[in-house]
Parts: sequence; C-alpha cells; structure tokens
Amino acid sequence: MKSGVISKKKMPPIDMYWMRVLLQKPYLEIQVQDQTSSRSKRNLDLDCDEHSAEKRCCRYPLVVDFESFGWDFVIVPRRYSAFYCAGDCPFLYYQQHAHAHVVQQQRQGRRGGSTEVVAPGGGGPCCSPRRVSAISMLYFDDYMNIVYGHLPGMVVEQCGCS
Repeated sequence: MKSGVISKKKMPPIDMYWMRVLLQKPYLEIQVQDQTSSRSKRNLDLDCDEHSAEKRCCRYPLVVDFESFGWDFVIVPRRYSAFYCAGDCPFLYYQQHAHAHVVQQQRQGRRGGSTEVVAPGGGGPCCSPRRVSAISMLYFDDYMNIVYGHLPGMVVEQCGCS
C-alpha cells in the first residue's frame, strides 16, 4: 500500500429486511425552550418594620445583644438579628393548611354535632415562625476554654400562619 492512498474496503450488503426496520424505527424528538412563566407564585412572606402599617402575619426585626443581657462570656457575635413574627391570620390562611377545616369547624362551634359556641379569637391560626436557622458563636465555657458552638433555631427566616 502506497502512502496517501486510502484503501477501499467493500462493506457487506445490508439485508433488505433490516434496512426496512432501521428506516421505519420510531424516534422521539425533544425540543427544549427556556421560557419564563407568565404566572408567578404569590409571595406571602412579608418583612415589615416598626413603621409598617401591615396587619397580616409579618417578620419583624429583633436585635439580640448579648452584652445587654450581661452575657460577657459570649465572644462572637456580640449581637445578631434574630427577627420575630407578629400579625393577624385572617380566614384566607385557613385554605393553606391541612388542618384548616378542623380549625374552621371548631371556631364555628360544630364539633361532633355540638352547638356550643367557641370564644371568638380562640382556636384560629396564629402568626409563628415557619423556618428558622442556626447561628454560630464563640464563647468561654466554665473552665475559660474557648468553645465554638452551633445553636439551632436562633434566627427566624420565614413567618406564616399555623
């Protein structure tokens, strides 16, 4: 064989039956398009401040200052934003939770066929933390050793009615 010359090998003939099978084989075509939805999820997570006129369930700022508590054994953080939840939970929030029907029935005084009246404001959903996170801190233990601690549930991330 000389250099630069490609040898031509003859391919074996394909059986006509297999040719028909290959040509008739179904296939799936997928087209992917990057689209933004015209509908967006309602954001009911509200962040408010002391000047807010919002009456619904809201997350409010709360700064915890360890020095003001007299906790001088805490090295870091000296203070942090903890947040708290407050506000009203109107009837619309009943539909968002699995226990809504039971709570609604209780408020209307229809428990087990009973006609007793339930006190207004009792048994309804209340504004409370839905998601919390941890903080990390350095502090002195009883033997003056520096300890790194991870304290769960110290920061309110999201409030809701439950």
